[in-house]
Amino acid sequence: MSFSGHLSGDIYSHCWFYESTRRSFQFEGYGNTCGGITAVALTAFMVESYLNLSCKLIFDLQARVNEVLDSPPSDFFEVIDKKTVKGTHINDKVAIAYGFKEQLDNLNNVFNDNLFGQKKADFARLCGEKSFYEIDDKLRFSPKSKFFALSEVLYVDDTKKEEHRKLIERLFILRNSLAHGRSVFVKSSVLIESDDNSSFSSESIPPLQASWQEQCTIENAKKVFDDSCEIIKCLSLSAFNNKYPFRMPTQIGSFSKC
Repeated sequence: MSFSGHLSGDIYSHCWFYESTRRSFQFEGYGNTCGGITAVALTAFMVESYLNLSCKLIFDLQARVNEVLDSPPSDFFEVIDKKTVKGTHINDKVAIAYGFKEQLDNLNNVFNDNLFGQKKADFARLCGEKSFYEIDDKLRFSPKSKFFALSEVLYVDDTKKEEHRKLIERLFILRNSLAHGRSVFVKSSVLIESDDNSSFSSESIPPLQASWQEQCTIENAKKVFDDSCEIIKCLSLSAFNNKYPFRMPTQIGSFSKC
């Protein structure tokens, strides 16, 4: 006997990078530096993929509206009647009442204000007809610029906004130093103290390290990962009222006997 059918559902790449990073800390075989490099790189992948997803979801206004209409909350009519003008189309009512349109308009404005010349013209042209992923393929926003725009729209605490911006900037400066790595010549003064006059072994000589190696210890990588997870949770709650951004969406399907 066999069955045929189909499955559908979103696969969020940031969830896989999150789990991959978490598991990398559990594997001692990488060692300190290699483990740190792996964790930092995966953390940067996780953050960038979530920034992409956040922008994509905010830009996809109709999908957010459909999600509410497919499963309206108990106070649905009270909310839309209170916050919108009578006679407005139901899709527009939902977009306005639940703040989706305001988020999108504000995000558009921040991106637009930080573009110049041909990129500004391309952005204005593409916004009405393309998904954010297609716009990003054309204009190539950096992770830093995406986070700047999102944080400008979503954060109410200016102190936290500046703190998180600095964390994101440091993460991607480090990621770029790994991704675009260059060999460096390093010189370091070494002092080895001994209680007697015996010769010292090579094990007592500290190895030379590039600056990126010093930042890629397991301890530092864990701090970078934890900070990045907090930033993602903050974005998720502010933008989508979702407390669990690392939970994979449900996949649905149907099957029948052949």
